[in-house]
Amino acid sequence: MDETRDRILSAAHRVFAGSGFRGATTKRIAAEAGVNEVTLFRQFSCKDDLLKEAIERQSQHGMEALRAYRLPSSPCALREELKTYLMGTLRGFLQARQAVRTSMAEWGQHPSLQEPLLRTTHSVYDELRAYLKAAQVRGLVRSDIGVSVMTQCVLATVFADALLRDMMPDRFPLEPGASVDAYLETVLEGLAVTQIGSTG
Repeated sequence: MDETRDRILSAAHRVFAGSGFRGATTKRIAAEAGVNEVTLFRQFSCKDDLLKEAIERQSQHGMEALRAYRLPSSPCALREELKTYLMGTLRGFLQARQAVRTSMAEWGQHPSLQEPLLRTTHSVYDELRAYLKAAQVRGLVRSDIGVSVMTQCVLATVFADALLRDMMPDRFPLEPGASVDAYLETVLEGLAVTQIGSTG
C-alpha cells in the first residue's frame, strides 16, 4: 500500500475512534496524517469512503490478530481452548475499546459504516457459536440450551469487561487473565452436561 494512503487511513481510524463521524473532519484527519487536504482528496473521493476503508482495514487487522487464538473445529478440552480464545478476544476488545464505544454511539447513523464496524464482532461470534455447536454435538455441553444463547452468555462477559474495566476499575478487581478464568468457571458450570435435570 502507498505510504501516504496508509498514513491517512491510520489517522482516519484514530480520529474516528476518538471523535466519531462528525468530529472526524477531513481537515483533522489530514493534520493527524501530516498531509494537506488536497493530498487526502487525491487518495479518497469523500470522507465517507475514507472512513469506510479505514474501518474495514482496522477490522481486517483485528481478525488477523485473532487468528493466533483460533478455536479448533473439533472441541476437546473446553476450558483450555476457550480460555485461549477468550483471552485473545478480551485483549483485542481492550485495545479497541475506544473505537468500540465510539462505534456504539454512532450506531444507526451511517449505514455505509455498519457492516465494517461489526465485521470483527460477527467473526468472533460466528467462530465461537460454531465451536459451541460442535461441543454440543459431541455431548460436551448441555443440549437443552440453544447454541446462540450459550454464545451470547460467553461473549457478554468478555465484552462487558472490555468496555467497563477502565471506567469502573473497582468492579473488576481481577486481572484480565484471572477474570477470564472466573467467567469460564461460572459459565461452564452452567453448561456442564451433569447439570441437566438438576434442581439445585
